[in-house]
Amino acid sequence: MSGLGRNTPASFGATAKGAHPGTKGNAPLSAGTGSEVARLRGMIEQLMHTAAHDPLTGLPTRGLLLERLEHELVRDAADGARIAVLFVDLDNFKLVNDSLGHGSGDEVLCEMARRIVGCIGPEDTASRFGGDEMVILHPRARDDSEVSLGRRILAALVEPILLSGKEVGVSASVGIALCEPGMKSAEQLLREADTALYAAKDRGRARLEQFDEKLHARAEKRVQIESDLRTALRESQLFVEYQPQVRLKDGSIVGVEALVRWRHPTLGIIPPGDFVPVAEECGLIIQIGRQVLQESCRQLADWMRLMPGRPLAMTVNVSPRQISEPAFIAELRQVLADTNIDPTALCLEITESVMMSATDEVVRQLDQIKQLGVYIAIDDFGTEHSSLSRLRDMPAEVLKIDRSFIDGLSSEPGDTAIVSSILSLACAMGKHSIAEGVETREQAAMLLRMGCEVAQGYFFSRPVAAERIVPMLTRALWQPRSERALHTAHSIEGPVRRGHRYFIDEFLEHIGAPMGTKAAPSP
Repeated sequence: MSGLGRNTPASFGATAKGAHPGTKGNAPLSAGTGSEVARLRGMIEQLMHTAAHDPLTGLPTRGLLLERLEHELVRDAADGARIAVLFVDLDNFKLVNDSLGHGSGDEVLCEMARRIVGCIGPEDTASRFGGDEMVILHPRARDDSEVSLGRRILAALVEPILLSGKEVGVSASVGIALCEPGMKSAEQLLREADTALYAAKDRGRARLEQFDEKLHARAEKRVQIESDLRTALRESQLFVEYQPQVRLKDGSIVGVEALVRWRHPTLGIIPPGDFVPVAEECGLIIQIGRQVLQESCRQLADWMRLMPGRPLAMTVNVSPRQISEPAFIAELRQVLADTNIDPTALCLEITESVMMSATDEVVRQLDQIKQLGVYIAIDDFGTEHSSLSRLRDMPAEVLKIDRSFIDGLSSEPGDTAIVSSILSLACAMGKHSIAEGVETREQAAMLLRMGCEVAQGYFFSRPVAAERIVPMLTRALWQPRSERALHTAHSIEGPVRRGHRYFIDEFLEHIGAPMGTKAAPSP
């Protein structure tokens, strides 16, 4: 790391004509006065150093790095060297703080800083920008030296850290941006490195990404989406469609999943995969989730008034940021009270990756949701490496089998084995299961033979507007080809399948039979 000499004026402490405060004219300084000046100079230099360095890690602060970056950006470009900035961020650092405490988190940051400093050269500057973000200025980048530096940092940070006698594994993501002197501003270069960092995290974490024109276009698109999304919320451009969930043995609808859509004034219908990630990043997902939950529950109440006695369940996707909000439980209670729907008719859906990495705070919120009588489902189940002990302790009652496994039911023996295993796992752990993404009759028939009770997918129906659901409630969306197929499904039941059906039957009491069979939650 370079020193602070450039930030300390060489003549600091000297005054005009060599005069010193407290003397008259050109009276000579006494030895005592000279030592006092040196002491004050040392104190001021120490204060300047302290102000320019992070008190925890000892690294230069954001301000000092910006000063050095701006100095490099206006230098002579004749030597052909470029200026590189590397953004380094620990993956899932919040989990370290939540599980081991902030003291351990500080230890991780200090060790992270020490390892980064061990990777950089004498002309480089490593700084702490805030939280677990570190930024490295590599002012003389040649022959992809910035990439080599980034890889050294990744390799250094992946080594386990010893905390309280235990090895804790950490990883980091790195984003790189570079330019020739005079071509970009410090703000622009840092923004580009940050964009590359987010790309590294989106593409799997524990990796390095370098800013390029594709990322530039992606960043511009993201900014535009966020701006348009704010307008969409103000002008009510978001709406909800509903996809039926079907009981396989007779084709009747037992529930629907609420899916948000965006009717853009110029781009048409935008699917959630194109805007929900942006909404998550900028915090708009909380407002979107609130609107979807309110609209879905209101719609369910309307259907129940139109068809009294016709049981139906509503599944709504919720964001971890939404659940983490302190006011979420109160808002959920209010929605249930305003719509007067039975809590057991509502199921909140969270992705498996979020559920498996849920903080203690999120788990407590989920426990409170369950106490209200509302069901909790794990979406995309099977796509992550779930710990069975973690799954056992989660307050989730429904596993939604990911569509990627359903796709291979008729062609991939491995997918068939996975689906069968998930059904058995759900049985063994007292949880219920729903198959997603069913697109063919063959898949539906195979799921029925395997003992799966509930499924959804384009084979039965695409997501549709609310007014199209009511006519569907009066008819079957599919029929098994013969009674023999249904008989086969029943005949393969062993103790495990019978257990599986027992739990599914219990679930269907709440989503496929008249409500009121589950004890009402305490007020």
